[in-house]
Amino acid sequence: MIRLFAKVRQNLSASGKFGSYLLYMLGEIVLVVVGILIALQINTWSEERRDRELEKTYYCQLLDDLNQDQQLLASLVRENDKRIENCNQLIHLLQQKTAERDEVIKALRETISKIRFRFRPSTSAFEDLKSSGKLAILKDLPLKKQLLKYYADMEGYGDISDIVADASLTVFNYPGKDFAEIGLQDIYFVKRELDTALVDIAQLKSLSYPSPQIRKLLMSDAIFHMNSNARKKELYQTMGDEIQAIKKILSAQCEEHINQ
Repeated sequence: MIRLFAKVRQNLSASGKFGSYLLYMLGEIVLVVVGILIALQINTWSEERRDRELEKTYYCQLLDDLNQDQQLLASLVRENDKRIENCNQLIHLLQQKTAERDEVIKALRETISKIRFRFRPSTSAFEDLKSSGKLAILKDLPLKKQLLKYYADMEGYGDISDIVADASLTVFNYPGKDFAEIGLQDIYFVKRELDTALVDIAQLKSLSYPSPQIRKLLMSDAIFHMNSNARKKELYQTMGDEIQAIKKILSAQCEEHINQ
């Protein structure tokens, strides 16, 4: 094709027909420009197609992250429900005329068990989108806004959860308490470390249990821990609703990609 154009130019130049030669040259320039524009358009279409494929892939990856978030949240909810059960058990024991120290201290310990565990969302797909500068390929603008809000919300919910947990731990570990009278020595991991060659375990249990003062103190603690765990349960419900809402949208987008 290039040789043909060159031969035509040569013939026109040799014939001395300047007008025809000029017209031909203009036509050749137009053809080159049109060719470039077509090539650019084809390249644009190709890039757009690749971006759309990548967009759908990211929707599926984001959905995978949300599924992991849902599983983690379900685990935290189960642990929280166990703590609430132990709050109820502790209140029940303290409402009896007599209570076994071992049972009371076990229930007390379990009211705060794993309470500091924090929800941390899986962010691998979202962080990859941001770090690679490809966040713009998500054409579903409402979904993009919802994703940005989701990760910001989860960080905020985590902060609230930490504040609630820290409050319960502060109450539990309040230094003004008589921990020996309460019975912390009966927690299994404390008991196994007590050297019976040096420590008279029986003497630690010589107090009548629980005294009115300790009963009142422990009841106050039980209600406080119930409040903390009830607050976390409410928080987890809100988080679960947000996860479910955004999962529904991502599931539709991902399924559309798979079925293409």
